[in-house]
This record gives sequence, structure tokens and C-alpha cells, in this order.
Amino acid sequence: MASTVKTATLKILVQEDITLNNKVMGGKTIHSITSINEVTERIFTIPTHVTSILALSSSAGAGTFVTGKVKYIRLTNLDDENYVRLTFRSGSATGGSTNKYDIKLEPKRTLMFTNSAISGSATGATFGSFSDFTSIDASANSSACEVELFVATI
Repeated sequence: MASTVKTATLKILVQEDITLNNKVMGGKTIHSITSINEVTERIFTIPTHVTSILALSSSAGAGTFVTGKVKYIRLTNLDDENYVRLTFRSGSATGGSTNKYDIKLEPKRTLMFTNSAISGSATGATFGSFSDFTSIDASANSSACEVELFVATI
């Protein structure tokens, strides 16, 4: 059966507004991503223990998105007090070698990204190359937190 979903353009607006010393400052950026044909949006609870919230692979499944088709991901911590630790993993757990990159997502803060490429080094080595992350795990620091996830793919 042929899909009846028509692709659309996702518009992302980032805006800063502040007045300092009676001077209005800030900026506004609009980014458009064309050919989006799938969107996932959900709010869920992150416990204080590590839980998987998203995976990337060569085929889609429950909570799993096709690596090359992901064009936008947004994670927002909806909690008023507690932060969420996000762990991006790359590599194969079955091969015994995984790399990870952690981010502290403060209360009422948002993390946005437009591809799966990450890099990092525990040894301070010079940059070599990017690799695609394969999963994102999350844990709340002292009390469970609600997080909003928005994923757009082509």
C-alpha cells in the first residue's frame, strides 16, 4: 500500500529576548527542515535509575529510529527542580566497546540537535572523526522527572 502521508517542512524557532540597562537584546533564528514525513512526540517519566529513551539503528521499531533519517530531536526537561542526566552511547555493546557522552539537562531546559554525529575523548586525544550515537539513556538526579521528546524524520 502506498503511503498517503505528504511530506512537510518542519520550522524550528529559537528566540532570545532580554532588556539589559534599557537596551533590548537578543536574536531570532528560524530553521526549516524539508521532506519530514514522520513525527514522534511524547511526554514520559524518567526514573532515578538509568532507562533507555531512544535508539538509532538501520531499521525502525518501538522507540527506535533509522539513523540516517533522523533530522531533528528535541528533549525538554519539564521538571521544576531536578535535572536529568542524558547519556549518548555509540558503538556496539555486544562487541564490548561503547563510547559515551553525558549531558546534564537542567530543570525547564531544552536540548536540540539535528543529526546523530557525536565525538568525545576521555584521554584528551585530538579529534579523529564523528560517529553516530546508537542510543540515549536517561536518569533523574533525585526524583523522577517528566521529559518531552520530539523526533522528526524523513
